[in-house]
Amino acid sequence: MKRFTLRMFCSIVVCSLMVASLGQRALSQKPTRQKAKKAEPMSTQPSAPQQWSSIAIVHVRPDMVSDYEDFVKKEAIPAQKKAGVKWRNTWQTANFGEGFEYVIATPIEDFAQYDGQSAVAKALGPEGMRAYTAKQRKYITSVHTYAVVDRPDLSYQGQMAEPKLGVVTITHVVPGHIQEFESIVKNDVVPAMKKAGVPGFFVSQTIFGGNANEYVSVTLYNSFADIGKGSPMIRSMGQEWVNKLLQKGAGIIAQQERVVARYNADLSYMPPMTPEKK
Repeated sequence: MKRFTLRMFCSIVVCSLMVASLGQRALSQKPTRQKAKKAEPMSTQPSAPQQWSSIAIVHVRPDMVSDYEDFVKKEAIPAQKKAGVKWRNTWQTANFGEGFEYVIATPIEDFAQYDGQSAVAKALGPEGMRAYTAKQRKYITSVHTYAVVDRPDLSYQGQMAEPKLGVVTITHVVPGHIQEFESIVKNDVVPAMKKAGVPGFFVSQTIFGGNANEYVSVTLYNSFADIGKGSPMIRSMGQEWVNKLLQKGAGIIAQQERVVARYNADLSYMPPMTPEKK
């Protein structure tokens, strides 16, 4: 993922999932339904609670990948669970992008959690944390962390029990054109994705740690064969419609990049399901 570390996944990636990810949590949770309304700048969005996520872009030493994954499964995830981290989503490069790169999304419950020691450090204690950090450093060459906010108003929840593959689009919007960009996503892109029947389309917005005019969208797929069928928007709306959409985006979108990421369930976990009340 050429310069992916400088542009946030989420997915997040993430999309956003991330995914987020983007906001990477949106990849596995149903977004809140909202009535359609005119696009608004981020600062004037409805006052409903926002879902924030921390997105860590981790580069692992090529000869230490197996050791790193073993460390995550046996030590990192248990430590995060002990610390009360509610969920963790992990994605990694799938064929097209920069190798040995992992995208890890965890929730930001409250920014006060960054005051003082981390939850993991408190859970492990001083000696345990020193041993944990020393071991972690052996496997990792770099980490870049972002704070992103999920945008369910710009997203679409389809039918997929667990994410598999995601085409991640990193979009830099021309300063001063945020409102126009969000209007295009909400009124044109999301309906086209719904019509195409993609398993999911999720958008997150970078707030801290990266470009202030950056959005990350994740289009979910079941397989590379599905990706090979071509753009969902072309398949659902036609090439002429897409050409008009591209013209509409001219002067609004400064740059876009696309990469492919695979969800790694072995390095992820979600909170236990709560039984539905009868």
